[in-house]
Amino acid sequence: MSHALVTGATGFVGSHLVELLAEAGVRTRALVRRTSDTTRLEALGIERVEGALDDAPSLRRAAAGVDVVFHLAALTRARNAAEYGRVNAEGARRVAEAAGACGARLVYLSSLAAVGPSEGGRAVGESDEPRPITDYGRSKLAGELACRAAAGDVEVVVLRAPAVYGPRDRDLFRFFSMAARGIVTLPTGPERRLQLIHARDLAAALVAAARADRPGPIYNVAEARSYAWSEVAGMVAGAVGGKVRFVRVPPALVRAAAGASELGARLMGRATIFNRDKARELLAPGWLCETAAAERDLGFVARIPLASGLQQTADWYRSEGWL
Repeated sequence: MSHALVTGATGFVGSHLVELLAEAGVRTRALVRRTSDTTRLEALGIERVEGALDDAPSLRRAAAGVDVVFHLAALTRARNAAEYGRVNAEGARRVAEAAGACGARLVYLSSLAAVGPSEGGRAVGESDEPRPITDYGRSKLAGELACRAAAGDVEVVVLRAPAVYGPRDRDLFRFFSMAARGIVTLPTGPERRLQLIHARDLAAALVAAARADRPGPIYNVAEARSYAWSEVAGMVAGAVGGKVRFVRVPPALVRAAAGASELGARLMGRATIFNRDKARELLAPGWLCETAAAERDLGFVARIPLASGLQQTADWYRSEGWL
């Protein structure tokens, strides 16, 4: 890999990826919207091409001459399924077409939400039949299928990531914010286990997929160890410091609060991260995935354990005045 295009470079994971590419000396180009804050990209010397996922000519201009396209741009919150589909499925199709036109390998960042939760403590594998339970998950699965259908003979490597955390993340920040105020809520019922991945590790996995010799079509990437939600909450509490009280909330109340949050956002004409889909994810039996294939084929192993990664994240929030 000598020349790469990154979509979503100004986003959370994208910002970590372009930093890693810059450190590795890879010539990198970013597709950016007119309204994007490109300060970080400019500081890294990243070439910028103005465009959008619904603007096919701009995608072709951005992809011209590159040998790898990293497609990270996506909606993680939307007002409805159609909005997710326009960006996460149709946008992915257009990016794949642009990658195919220039003969570049396409590395597509997907999500465990595309395959759905694990059942009975069994980790999902790459060959398991997808059963997404949310509009977001269905849109990411549609994006995977669109990429493979539209890229032609060009290699497409799909990485499915679990919950991602790290400096600059806004979605999981609310857990840190709650802990800093002294209260963390957890749903009642059986312990639900999940895997996570630090954004820096995910960036390394994306680079490994771009460099791998004859990679397969789909890989799960995550820290191999799983955690109960109560363990994660305890680590977040430890990272922010101070006394934290854990409050157990019945699933019915979680669903009701998510529905109220979604209704309030809809009335204001915007999307919210805490909606009924998010409640389904939080209340799912678990989010566990097999990671052996990524280690075998890509040489990727997550290096940042959750406790130290959460502490690093909390320290960053504090240094930036978020906490």
